[in-house]
Amino acid sequence: MNREGKKCILYPRVSTEMQVEGYSLDGQKTSLKKFAEREEMQIVGIYEDAGKSGKSIEGRSAFKRMLSDIQEGLDVDYVLVYKLSRFGRNAADILNSLEFIQSYGVNLICIEEGIDSSQTSGKLLISVLSAVAEIERENILEQTMNGRREKARQGKWNGGPAPYGYILKDDTLLIDEQEAEIVRTIFDKFVNTNMGYTGIAKYLNLQGIKKTPRKKTDIEEFSAHFIKILLDNPVYCGKIAYGRRTREKVKGTKADYKVVNKQDYCLVDGLHEGIIDEELWYKAHDKREATGVKSVSKYGKDRAHLLTGIIKCPKCGSGMYANRVCWTKKDGTYKEVMYYACSRNKQERGHYCDYSANLKKTDIEPLVIEFIKDLVQDEHFAIEIKKKIGLQVDTTKIDTEISNYESKLKEVELNKARLEREIDSLPIDTTHRERKLHDMTLRLDALYDTIAEIEKKVEDAKLRRKSVEAEFITMENIYKILQHFGELYDIISDEEKKELIATLVKEIQIYPEGESDTPLKSMKFNFPVYKDGQEVNEIFLDKQTNVETLVVLSHKKPDSYLEVKIDFDNTALDKTAIAERAETRKPQEKTTYKNM
Repeated sequence: MNREGKKCILYPRVSTEMQVEGYSLDGQKTSLKKFAEREEMQIVGIYEDAGKSGKSIEGRSAFKRMLSDIQEGLDVDYVLVYKLSRFGRNAADILNSLEFIQSYGVNLICIEEGIDSSQTSGKLLISVLSAVAEIERENILEQTMNGRREKARQGKWNGGPAPYGYILKDDTLLIDEQEAEIVRTIFDKFVNTNMGYTGIAKYLNLQGIKKTPRKKTDIEEFSAHFIKILLDNPVYCGKIAYGRRTREKVKGTKADYKVVNKQDYCLVDGLHEGIIDEELWYKAHDKREATGVKSVSKYGKDRAHLLTGIIKCPKCGSGMYANRVCWTKKDGTYKEVMYYACSRNKQERGHYCDYSANLKKTDIEPLVIEFIKDLVQDEHFAIEIKKKIGLQVDTTKIDTEISNYESKLKEVELNKARLEREIDSLPIDTTHRERKLHDMTLRLDALYDTIAEIEKKVEDAKLRRKSVEAEFITMENIYKILQHFGELYDIISDEEKKELIATLVKEIQIYPEGESDTPLKSMKFNFPVYKDGQEVNEIFLDKQTNVETLVVLSHKKPDSYLEVKIDFDNTALDKTAIAERAETRKPQEKTTYKNM
């Protein structure tokens, strides 16, 4: 099949969940590029997902972005993947995604299997292979799980990096004495003192104790979450646990799963030596059960924190992120507080900022929302927004540039055609024919180079115009959202609210704790807004300090009168009329206003 000149995009993917194929991301890209080059296809984009599971399209950000770009009109004929399993191993998702791209005139090529969905047999073959791949994946997963389960029953470490306090040698856990001493300290502080997870983490960090990172994303400082996970792990008393968490299919879906904590998991004596004794571990376990959170968060695990990363620390300027503090009191009362804290707070994360004040969500989020609502309801703001909507984007300059390039291109094409005719009509017996042919060929090659250069400029200019148009459309949509912000905000989901705020607001500055009656200092937007008749990107708010004035009312006659002389110069005013109006507004003698 002739694919010369066809436009394609490449989609390589590797998964950290299962690497049974063992084919790297770079290897896939190389193979895909070679295939496109061999077929003389034009590569217009590369979308890659590194470490993303193929079970479904959820979580594959590059894949979803590719589908979105195709939907938005991306000029492309094919999507190239190395194997069908790289496109996704869930049959339903593969077929749905294939149907989606084909509805926009885009087909799929799997270079390893030699499948082209534009061919008659292509889609049938894809249906069969995707179903097989899904079955294969589930079988491999089941075999892997069975292997891990059997190792656990034998008391062996069943895969993954060694837990903190241990090193892994020949699949056997060996105690790392330096880390083990810290593990003992953690259990001792938790069981024998009133310290909680956060308190223990702070204690270790303030002692200058560092945690050896096991991977690049790890930090050296201890966190409350790390302490909690460590205390929950029975490996430290010489046990091997398996099945504490398992995957369960989400009801009503084809291939979606969720992680569920199990109470009846497998717990056996391990072949490794424990760092602490069983008695101490169970004491910690019992305390965890007694003081741990027993109520579901009123905010919910999926509750979106509207201002995460947007609100800035008043001291270091870093983004502030939402945290949750929850506990169960001795009387069984469940308590929970959501707040924003500096992401670089030294006490919490061991970085660079010592601003430790926490800002409650309930103190800042309603202020931001009400401010935006008040802003968009302003009459002048509404007028200016209406002006922005429906305007035509000005691409005159770029259109003129494209027109000039196309005129030049037409001229060069004519010269090329003329030269080609001259070459074709050159008589065989003409003097110095070979030399003339050589010179004419060189001129023809130069014209081809010029044509290619101009075509590139035309393409670049068209892309710039498209970008300008897309940006304008985006801005128009944003202004339309602003027009109806109040109504929209009240009906959309929490996650949609977060996305909406992120679209509108670039940055929020707050006052340091205790400096103002209100925490909100300023708000910077991602685009121009209108305030007090001016176009601005940032709006500053007052500290709202109130000054009270007391006035005492009295029925006594005034002690004295203040004479006021008004000099109007030579201005032509009806002074008589003014005096008459003033007389009617003179206060009664029985009422006197005296400042205290």
